Amino acid sequence: MGMAMRAESATEQMKHELHRLLDNIRGDLDRIEILTAALDAFSRPVPNYEPRFRHLPRSEPGVRELH
Repeated sequence: MGMAMRAESATEQMKHELHRLLDNIRGDLDRIEILTAALDAFSRPVPNYEPRFRHLPRSEPGVRELH
């Protein structure tokens, strides 16, 4: 293998390594963004919950459970 071939091969390997590292950094930045948003949301008090409808049906008078 000639000197030019080895230099080209080393350059290609470095390019591939840089692309791999940048992909990892992008993934890390995405995780940082998600964790930052979660920390921001969890640092706020939980708002009061006031349901606008009933989740369970009301029992009507005269309705009996069958056994």
